[in-house]
Amino acid sequence: MTALMDKKTFRSWQRQRLADFAKTPAKKRQDQELTSLALQHPLVQEAKKIGLTLPMLLEVDINGLIKELRGEGKELYLAKCHPGWQLDFLKWDEGAPLMQTKFGVWELAEEKEADNALDLLFVPGLAFSPAGKSRIGFGGGYYDRFLAQNSVQTLALVNSAMYFKTPVWPMEDHDQAMDDLIIVKEAGDE
Repeated sequence: MTALMDKKTFRSWQRQRLADFAKTPAKKRQDQELTSLALQHPLVQEAKKIGLTLPMLLEVDINGLIKELRGEGKELYLAKCHPGWQLDFLKWDEGAPLMQTKFGVWELAEEKEADNALDLLFVPGLAFSPAGKSRIGFGGGYYDRFLAQNSVQTLALVNSAMYFKTPVWPMEDHDQAMDDLIIVKEAGDE
């Protein structure tokens, strides 16, 4: 895979790749390695207020990371989607009830006031490239809109199935680059 694909075609192709990868022992091993690397990252160590999304099957499993961050006394904020493709972050206390959206994303069940003044945000996505620290998400533009309106350091956890040496999807003006990528291993050109 080296030719540039339109975003819709790429997302469909990449979702299948990630679904296949999720069934392998390498996925769990890489998720654990990414947790370890994340805990050592300076942006994570310095942050007090961290925003995140609970992972879906195709994404890096950060449940172990969440447990470690709570143990270190970090304040965690869970993403909440709103109409108009808007995103806010709500303080997530351990044990707070969650609900699953129609897209399969877990959010806080209770409504509370948003607090988007985060120190760090773990940004999910389908694929990432160190070239321009670029990312392609799931297609709603929630994170690009949020990052255009809020000043926050961003990190992405990248397993070998999400890694592309250079983007094979088109980059657009509204696409927001990550501040850093934590890459489990370089998979080479796809």
